[in-house]
Amino acid sequence: MVATTVVMVLCAAGIAFYVRFMIALGKECKPGASGYWVRLRPGTGDGELMELRTPKPPTTTRAA
Repeated sequence: MVATTVVMVLCAAGIAFYVRFMIALGKECKPGASGYWVRLRPGTGDGELMELRTPKPPTTTRAA
């Protein structure tokens, strides 16, 4: 019974630490920073200099 209580306290402390860490990490990051890689915001001017890549022609190699 004592072992069960000790394991429960350790698990509760681990979960509390994890939740506190995630809250602090969420407060630390800049808002909107994660959405930058998904799409560019309209009007930022970043998309004007982008060039489209042209696909390379496939190279054919034959095995001997």
